[in-house]
Amino acid sequence: MLARLVFVPLLVSIVACTPNRTEPEGYRVVGYDAATHQWTILRTGVFDGKYLTKRLVVVCSLYRSGDREAVTGPDACHLQVGNIIVPNPMPPEGKREQFVDVYEMPGETLSITQGDRANRVVQQFDILKYEVLPDGASH
Repeated sequence: MLARLVFVPLLVSIVACTPNRTEPEGYRVVGYDAATHQWTILRTGVFDGKYLTKRLVVVCSLYRSGDREAVTGPDACHLQVGNIIVPNPMPPEGKREQFVDVYEMPGETLSITQGDRANRVVQQFDILKYEVLPDGASH
């Protein structure tokens, strides 16, 4: 009986503290400012055992498609606002076109690689702002 009295409140507190994760962990493109060429991306995921949302403000530094020469500059990258980028570094055999890798060095660089071989697209960004948002904040 005593075990039940301890277990039930413990279970309730664990369930109450579990975040409501309605979307997968990844990078949601939430905005683009054409005047400054700045993208706003929300990064959701578990960091050190805690579910967090981070906001990154980035500007493009490089875009490369396949074996073509890289294009540099703040207006070279192309992301779709509203899109979520979910890393998939190990796609199933025969599905290399589904490869997605995101490399993030806080305060410095965000690199997004999608596809394979001739269809590989690399977009690299300089991180201008990097912050953890308070619980429940969306933008």
